[in-house]
Amino acid sequence: MSGTVRIGGQALADGVLMRTSRAWAVARDDGSVEVGALAPRRTANIPVLRFLVGLAGGMRLAVGRGMLGRGAGAAAATRARRRNARFLWVLLEVEIVGLSFSFLVDGRTLPLWAGTAATAGPWVMAFAVLRLLTPGSLWRYHGAEHKAVAAHEAGVAMDDVQAVLAAPRVHDRCGTNLVFLAMIGGLAVGGLPAAFQVPAFVLLMATTAEAVTQAAGRPRSPVSRLVLAGGRALQRYVTTAEPTTAEQAVGCRALAACLALHEQLVAPPGAVYL
Repeated sequence: MSGTVRIGGQALADGVLMRTSRAWAVARDDGSVEVGALAPRRTANIPVLRFLVGLAGGMRLAVGRGMLGRGAGAAAATRARRRNARFLWVLLEVEIVGLSFSFLVDGRTLPLWAGTAATAGPWVMAFAVLRLLTPGSLWRYHGAEHKAVAAHEAGVAMDDVQAVLAAPRVHDRCGTNLVFLAMIGGLAVGGLPAAFQVPAFVLLMATTAEAVTQAAGRPRSPVSRLVLAGGRALQRYVTTAEPTTAEQAVGCRALAACLALHEQLVAPPGAVYL
């Protein structure tokens, strides 16, 4: 399959979830692989709206099928769900703290440097706490997810795990880029009346997602480099880690299964698979 298919993913404490516009797959460290189809979205080509519409479905898939899904063995699955659930609880707590600080900052009364520090500082601390209190395997699987996608986009076969391991760990479409820009944009949201802050922040996330998408499509542009610089640094030092060979193999299995189902779903009627 061509490397032009847009691929997203989600790291788990025990594996990797991969998805395209029509299919998803979860591969876990117990050897299990689960796949499923996704319905086409009518808003897929409408900027901003496609993010808002896809957010709920993406979160439901990531949590329901990924984080809290079941693996092959009952005991191992229970342990994995507990590790994933711990990540979700810690993530929720640090996001509440970060958002609370962002919304309390009044960008109209603080100098630019002070407002930026007050908005971004709690988020930086939240990332550090998140990294310390959650399973290390999740960050390595995040790296495995990125490497698998980057390798596929470069035409590397997923059965060549060593070649995939050599692919970049930092990816321009990672959600970390979105979060970093949202931290900075939160300064403007904090200057709005309280009743408008939450809808404004959601709209900010949607427009920021479009900016990241455009920048990722032109990675060598000076503007794109500026837009992606903070997220790339966070990926390199905080939100990803180098996976082991076994962990990378899990990421490769997830992507291979996802692409295989995607190809079947988008193939013309009557197509024959060999």
